[in-house]
Amino acid sequence: MKKWLRRLVWAALAVGLAATVVQLQESREALDVREAAERTRIENLYHRIDDDLNDVDVSLSKLSVASSPRQSVLLLGDVWRSTGSAGAAMALLPLSHADSCEMSQFITRCGDYAHTLMGQVLQGRALTSEDKKQLSDMRAACAQIRQTAGEAIQNGDYVAADNVDAGCYEQTQSEAAISEYPTLIYDGPFSESAENQAPKRDPGERITAQQAQLAAQKLFPGCAVKASAYVPGALPVYELTLETADRGEVDLSLTEQGGELLSYMASPTGDKNDPPSDEESEKLKAAALAFLQELGVEDPAAAYAQYYQGVAVLNFAPRQDGVILYSDLVKVYMDRETGDVMGVDARNYRLNHRTRALPKPRITEQQAAEYVSDSLQVEQTALALIPLTKQTEVLCYEFKATQNDTFYIVYINALTGEEEQIFEVINSEEGDLVV
Repeated sequence: MKKWLRRLVWAALAVGLAATVVQLQESREALDVREAAERTRIENLYHRIDDDLNDVDVSLSKLSVASSPRQSVLLLGDVWRSTGSAGAAMALLPLSHADSCEMSQFITRCGDYAHTLMGQVLQGRALTSEDKKQLSDMRAACAQIRQTAGEAIQNGDYVAADNVDAGCYEQTQSEAAISEYPTLIYDGPFSESAENQAPKRDPGERITAQQAQLAAQKLFPGCAVKASAYVPGALPVYELTLETADRGEVDLSLTEQGGELLSYMASPTGDKNDPPSDEESEKLKAAALAFLQELGVEDPAAAYAQYYQGVAVLNFAPRQDGVILYSDLVKVYMDRETGDVMGVDARNYRLNHRTRALPKPRITEQQAAEYVSDSLQVEQTALALIPLTKQTEVLCYEFKATQNDTFYIVYINALTGEEEQIFEVINSEEGDLVV
């Protein structure tokens, strides 16, 4: 073979070999990407299972202190839907996780059991002590599954449990499909923001952008103010920027109608994460109350607090004739390093606050207490107006109570004696969470 031909062949082989190496490298990279994506998918499924079973745990906890058939039905429905969501997530795990089969069957049976009890309560049969014992066993078994899922997430091995004690339920009652039911976790009862909602009062005359700047300068004397944007909507606002000496630029919003402060937020100067002392809590609360007084918030009652990354978030609700108006919550953000107000969220207050025509209670506090579960130790009582829907509020007695080391808030309708709502209070290092 001529030299030039041999060189051509070797060159062609070299090019082909290089192309093969590139193809193998690309295939390996593609395989790595697919494996990483699959691992992420499985991890997300375990997180979803853990979240759903946390919802089951919360519902079963509330169920243990529920005293009315209505609340029992609602909570059993929550258990049914949450177990259905967890079961659906487990069904999406790959076949290599076949050892999750027993857990999946158990979760499905838990949901079926709750659904069966729900139907019985609707037919007028109260939950028996045996029912409550089985529900307690169910809660313990779900906690075991949560621990397994949590360890899988932490270790990254995603190995399901080999054995789950399903003795609290003996047979499946139905095979109906069960849909997801997401549950919102609040940092205080009724604290979620009401988006796209028109104000329920006349906030006053419209102001111009220039008037908004003057109003901001009056609220924050000594700060330069510049206009940022006008945002239309159900509650039109002017967005402005404050130029402060100690915190740099700070964004704030004023309502177009009335020129009222809607929100503003600065950055904290520290990063404290530890729970505050009683002395610090009282100082932060006093500073927040003074600020709310300047804003004109009427007789604010302190609700709940959270602490994170140098910030204390304090929730307050105004009162009318001693009745707490939970629809009108205001959040005040405190800088834990300086003790100063560094932000506020008054959207719920601006949208909802007005003078209500409050009804008179038809039952006494003592009569309302009779509708609270005997398993609870009541520690504090108040009258409160709570939202049932965006358009409906109901006057209730608010009972703050404990069962063993768990805190609950129970709302009893002050007109009918109905058990309207139950919250479980979770005391964490970040503050009080209400679910």
